[in-house]
Amino acid sequence: MAPASGKKISIAALVVLMLATCLSFWLAPAPQGEPEVEYWGHYAQVGPGLGFVVNHDSYGYLAVAQEPGKLLLPQEVRQSRPLYALLGAAVGYPLAALLGLASRVGLAPPWPPEDVAFYGFYSGFVMLNGLVLLLALWLFRQLFDVFTAGQGSKAEFYALAWVLVANPITKAFFWTAHQQMFAFLVPLFCLWLAIRLRQGRVLPWAGLSELALGLGVLPLVYGSFVLVWPALAFGMLRFGDATPPSWANRFGRLALSALLFGLPTLGWILLLKLVGTTYYNHEAERFHQLVWLLDARHLPLADAASLVGSKLLEYLASIQLMGFWLLGSAGLYAATRWRTRAQAAQVLPAMAGAALAWVSGCFVAFFALLGYYPERLAFTLLPLVLCLLVALLPRWPRCYAQPAALAVAAGWYLYVLLSYGPFS
Repeated sequence: MAPASGKKISIAALVVLMLATCLSFWLAPAPQGEPEVEYWGHYAQVGPGLGFVVNHDSYGYLAVAQEPGKLLLPQEVRQSRPLYALLGAAVGYPLAALLGLASRVGLAPPWPPEDVAFYGFYSGFVMLNGLVLLLALWLFRQLFDVFTAGQGSKAEFYALAWVLVANPITKAFFWTAHQQMFAFLVPLFCLWLAIRLRQGRVLPWAGLSELALGLGVLPLVYGSFVLVWPALAFGMLRFGDATPPSWANRFGRLALSALLFGLPTLGWILLLKLVGTTYYNHEAERFHQLVWLLDARHLPLADAASLVGSKLLEYLASIQLMGFWLLGSAGLYAATRWRTRAQAAQVLPAMAGAALAWVSGCFVAFFALLGYYPERLAFTLLPLVLCLLVALLPRWPRCYAQPAALAVAAGWYLYVLLSYGPFS
């Protein structure tokens, strides 16, 4: 079979896969108000038996996109991620204007101005969701070729890409104004960046500075982008080079990149200070994300150890929804190693496998120490698990691997579609 090269897997096909799957989630069971099911939103019915949940956080995103100046107000919830609000404004204002024009000429209902603004900006955020998820699929396509050396089958790619789209996070958040689609983009981007830098030439100091400074803008879009710097560090170290740089050179490059990576956030904090506003991070203040580690310093050693242990147990409990994929991929990895034990070939491509291990370790450590463990955050590991499966499936006969991958993807999709919830 011909290799599933990036050129043979079109963007149009990925768009169809994404839209068909996400539209089908309108058929999912509607919320019935069961007390044991977390429900932060309201159900928008678009037809008989069709609808989706509008998360209540949407109104905060819409408000700050319509009035970006609110980002400068004290304790604004979206203040730590200003660029996403500005992206919402950049998309929402033109859409609201077009919708208003359509309403005036009779191509849309005669909505009052506040409804025109709501639908225009809400549609803008849904469009951003689609673009973020599509970019994640595009990166997954690039990584598919890396982990299969261009020899993976298209059937296996589409099966795993289907899983990337058909999951509880897209079901709950694709059709609402939110940032949860970044849960798939961020790990794939980190892995792609780590591999791309390791494959390319060593960056000169000027190029490294420009790259680190540019990437430092990303945490102002979504907080988990802070993990881009460890991916950048992996790409810079290059231990296998024939003439590796000195340790002093390595340390200097790491220190410079870390400083420049943090400059955009420091600049934003300084700007807020200049206008008389104290920087506010809602996640740190309300959910004590990461800052709980600072509080633990003041506890007796035994109490601090007990607190850390309880937090790690909470984290392990939160990833139970990912249990099927984590245990399944671990089992397949073990079986593949046993099956190929007599062969000289490695189970995973050496450099790509090291990058996958590094990025996965960084994400596990970061989210384990976060201190706030909603189940939706566990699915940040899903793209990395799928990359592992990408590398393992070609090690098995295609006549078995392809049907198995498609069957598992279809079964997973039906499970997600027919399950009650999640709704937030």
